[in-house]
Amino acid sequence: FVLQVVGDSMVEDGILDGDWVVAEEREKADNGELVVALIDEEETTLKRIEQHPDEIILHPANASHSAQHYSPERVRIQGVIVSQMRRFF
Repeated sequence: FVLQVVGDSMVEDGILDGDWVVAEEREKADNGELVVALIDEEETTLKRIEQHPDEIILHPANASHSAQHYSPERVRIQGVIVSQMRRFF
């Protein structure tokens, strides 16, 4: 599936507001992968994932943003990013 990026949390990885990302639909990811994560069945975010038995940490690629810490039951992985597209005018 394809999503349009909103926000600047991944700019240091070269993913900018308005870019399009292509995700492989998956429910599991390896630590360090860039994922589309659904938080509390309400909010979707694009971050690098770090998984522990009692905690999931979602890391932004922007020094002005903080990592997000969640209990595992609050986070559902929807996909892993496999490609990125940018439109130039």
